[in-house]
Amino acid sequence: MNANNNSRQDAGLRRLQRKRDRGFTLLEIMVVLAIIGLIVGSVGVMVFNRFKKAQVSTAKTRVTQVANAVTQYMLDNSNNCPRSLDELVAQKYLQKGMKDPWGKDFILRCPGTNDTDGADVSSAGPDKAEGTADDVKSWE
Repeated sequence: MNANNNSRQDAGLRRLQRKRDRGFTLLEIMVVLAIIGLIVGSVGVMVFNRFKKAQVSTAKTRVTQVANAVTQYMLDNSNNCPRSLDELVAQKYLQKGMKDPWGKDFILRCPGTNDTDGADVSSAGPDKAEGTADDVKSWE
């Protein structure tokens, strides 16, 4: 009977030992979390850079839209320049509320000094300051 009792205790100890061996140590969990953090960080940087490039691309597209709307307006109005972007909106050449990806209004100069066919249209770019290297321009 004593041998039977010992085998039960041994089986119970083995079960307890297996339960203890199945868990993770704090160090293992910390290493896994550090690896996941590195992966998420590098992916985040790549996504943010893509987002910035997409904003510049969107600005270029919208500058072209505004420049085309000004050209169409001028063709329809005996080569007269629109007074502002609001006039283009009022005459339905542009959608209301069109802004650059950084939330600023487009800059319209009509007649333009850089574009001999019509108007100069630009966006101040990511730094939101006109006249800097990151400006998006219709004539470039």
